[in-house]
Amino acid sequence: MSSTPLPNPEAMPDAGPDGGPDAGADVALLRGVLDSAPARVCVVSRDRRYIYVNREFAEFAQRPVEEILGMRTRDLVGEEVAGRLDPHGDRALAGDVVNIEGWIDYRRNGRRFIAWTFTPFRTVAGRRDAFILFMRDLTDQKLREEEAEANRTQLRAILEGIADGVNIVGPDARLVLANPGFLRMYGFPPQLGAPGTPLADFIRHRLRRAELRPEEDPCEPEEALVLRRVADIMTRPPGRLEETRPDGTVIELRTERLPDGTLVNTYSDLTLRRDAERARRASRDALRRNERLSAIASLLAGVAHEINNPLAVVAAQSLLLAEEAEGTPLAERAEKVRRAAERCGRIVASLLASARQKPPKREKVDLRAAVATGLDLTAEVAREAGIEFATDIPPDLPGIRGDADQLAHLVGNLVGNARAALAGTAPQPGWRPRILVRLRAMSDAVELRVADNGPGIPPELRERVFDPFFTTKPDGEGTGVGLSLCRTIAKAHGGSICVEEIPGGGAALVVRLPRPA
Repeated sequence: MSSTPLPNPEAMPDAGPDGGPDAGADVALLRGVLDSAPARVCVVSRDRRYIYVNREFAEFAQRPVEEILGMRTRDLVGEEVAGRLDPHGDRALAGDVVNIEGWIDYRRNGRRFIAWTFTPFRTVAGRRDAFILFMRDLTDQKLREEEAEANRTQLRAILEGIADGVNIVGPDARLVLANPGFLRMYGFPPQLGAPGTPLADFIRHRLRRAELRPEEDPCEPEEALVLRRVADIMTRPPGRLEETRPDGTVIELRTERLPDGTLVNTYSDLTLRRDAERARRASRDALRRNERLSAIASLLAGVAHEINNPLAVVAAQSLLLAEEAEGTPLAERAEKVRRAAERCGRIVASLLASARQKPPKREKVDLRAAVATGLDLTAEVAREAGIEFATDIPPDLPGIRGDADQLAHLVGNLVGNARAALAGTAPQPGWRPRILVRLRAMSDAVELRVADNGPGIPPELRERVFDPFFTTKPDGEGTGVGLSLCRTIAKAHGGSICVEEIPGGGAALVVRLPRPA
């Protein structure tokens, strides 16, 4: 393509007064500069004809320079483009410098984003008969900007819609971005989510809500705590950690560090997941307990079968003995044997019902009588072993509803458990083994307490002692069934059983049974 002729040198500001060789050299230099410029440049006369175009302009127009010069602008760019640009050319002819940019549709080049500068062009005589038009094609840059903005908009929409928290902290310890999920998760006000917020402001907000870490001293000055936390966060290595908030919420924090030191943090609320895991563990534990109780039921069914046959003989013989001894000094003893045989039968049936978790009978029960029945044999055995045995049973206890035989069995088991604990205790000077059975009325329940001054139960075993087949006794001396059945009976009556520590040593097994509404 041939060089573009410039307008009359006398019209150029740098032309010499005589239009001599110096002016020609300046014109040639200017033409070379304009032809090498990455922008499109043209000079348009008042009647809208091209009087100069540089090489970049001609290449964009896809026409030779000679063809463009003298052509009307409308003929080159079309009526629509010319009509849009002409008003700005008029302002340049009036002496204004006009800068505009925007999208425009060219007939040959399609849609482009252009930055235009309209500059007045003065002749030597001072007349403004033309204007210079500089055009920079920013299409690629604008497309990248629009794509980046679209990506940012999409990212903002995603971050605002997710429940997880996200924030980005720059190397200067200032917020770059925080989504609503992060602000909600920690209860931060919306204004803290503004870009540029210092990380220290978030920490101050938490400190003023008394959200201290376990190792932090509440008496330490606030700003010292803030500076230490900011330093900890900004130097924290990438990875995961969990935080339990004061309200019990469990949050998992994942941190990534970019090469420039920027931190990308994501926060997930694990509370529901942890609750679900606990529920699954509880379900598995309940299943195991049910399996163990089923094994107990099978065991007791076999035991009941083996015991019931000789027990029936004992019961029959005791009845005959009571009849024959009637009116003799042995009558009272024979009657006690008969009653004991009948109670043995009821205890076997009660054990079997408890192990199978059958609902107890719902009859009005005199708890004083049920406890007395349970103590009938066990208390005497305890006294024979040298154990001091005491009861504290008030006469005006309210009645409850339940199964008297099961409750008597519960009392017998608790006393037997206390007696076994004392039997394994080494004697100490001035120490005497003691068991206390106490009943007392509460506002909504009746409490049964069986306490001993033995070695006690370690805290880590106070729940396990109620597990089926768990025992602390030596091999061959315990089955681990008694306390498990006690809990089963207590729960079947709508109550509870627990272990309480006694000051000075020993343990108390406490049963609470609800009073009728």
